[in-house]
Amino acid sequence: MLIFIFALPIVIADYSSRKIPNIYIIFYAYLLAIIVFFRGFPRFHVLLFSLLVLILFSTCGAGMGDVKLLSLLVLFLRPTSIQGVFGLLFSVLLVCSLEIALTMLITKAYVRSIAMAPAIFVGTGLYLATSCA
Repeated sequence: MLIFIFALPIVIADYSSRKIPNIYIIFYAYLLAIIVFFRGFPRFHVLLFSLLVLILFSTCGAGMGDVKLLSLLVLFLRPTSIQGVFGLLFSVLLVCSLEIALTMLITKAYVRSIAMAPAIFVGTGLYLATSCA
C-alpha cells in the first residue's frame, strides 16, 4: 500500500530522536493532496470527530508529529463512520499499549516516552486487515 512505502524513514527518525521531522509530514501531505483530490474528503462529522479526538491525544501527551501523522492517515483512509475512526484509533492505541508493555518487560523500567510512529503504522495495518470495507 502506498502509505507504507515511505514509513521506514519515519519509523527510523522517530526511534532515533523521538520526533517525526516535518519534512516527512510535508511529503506525506503532498502525496495525500493528490489522492484526496481524486477520492474526496471524508464526511464532515467524521472529520470533526477525528479532529476532536486528535486534540485529546495532543493534550494527553502525544507528540505533534504523531498527531499530524494520524490526521493524514485518517484523511487517507477516509473512514465512513465514527466507528471507523474508533477502530483505527483503537488499533493504534492497542499497539502502543503492547509496545509500552514489551518495553517495560525488556528494560524492567518505567517507560517515559515511546516512538509512536511504528505503533501508528502497525495499528493502521491491523485496522486495514480487520476492517470489512
